[in-house]
Amino acid sequence: MLEIEKLKKVSAMSRRMFLINNICSELGVDIYYLFGLLNMYNVKNRGRWFWQKATFTGVLKDDFDKFNSFMDRFSGQFKAYDQQKVDAALEQSQNLLQKLIIDLETSMFIDRQVDSSSVKMYVDDNIKSLISQSLKGL
Repeated sequence: MLEIEKLKKVSAMSRRMFLINNICSELGVDIYYLFGLLNMYNVKNRGRWFWQKATFTGVLKDDFDKFNSFMDRFSGQFKAYDQQKVDAALEQSQNLLQKLIIDLETSMFIDRQVDSSSVKMYVDDNIKSLISQSLKGL
């Protein structure tokens, strides 16, 4: 059960990171695994030159855009939500994130049980710091 009143008082970034961490926990996935998957996709799909970042296409683009826009709305409107709305939004966001993770794993031929630790190695220090700073005090 989330401490809704406490989350209403923190910054939008901290709230968003906390919610993503909570969703990951509910799915049995580490938040570092999620960000590792995203960074791994970027590394494996970027262009030949350092400035050519990878972009999602097709199903992955749809999945990422749906999850990201949903989380923008959810964390932005969180202060107006009651427990029932929060629970419904968490359930919907879990479904969106689960689909994104499964599609990322499928596109990169990742077996979560076998490759989890190697995927987490793709999380750089900046992302680790962002996660820890955002979750500090929560």
